[in-house]
Amino acid sequence: MNYVKIYVRAVCEFSSDGGIKPLNIEWVDGRKFAIDRVKFVERKPCLSGGVLPRRYTVIMGGQQKYLYYEKEKERWFVEKEFL
Repeated sequence: MNYVKIYVRAVCEFSSDGGIKPLNIEWVDGRKFAIDRVKFVERKPCLSGGVLPRRYTVIMGGQQKYLYYEKEKERWFVEKEFL
């Protein structure tokens, strides 16, 4: 399977200890999705390759999803499978 990065806009909360907590994301077509909860934050490779981003395991709409943060470029993305 092949995956592509879809860059998204994220609204985040920053803690005094330097932590970042995403609150919602905005899809490329303008739709917004609230993040109900952040379960885990870890350095994990993404399926689409590239740098080693921070992977946020989040709950959105009752479903577990992965949201990635590229610290070097300060960008958020999700992955989408394509044929």
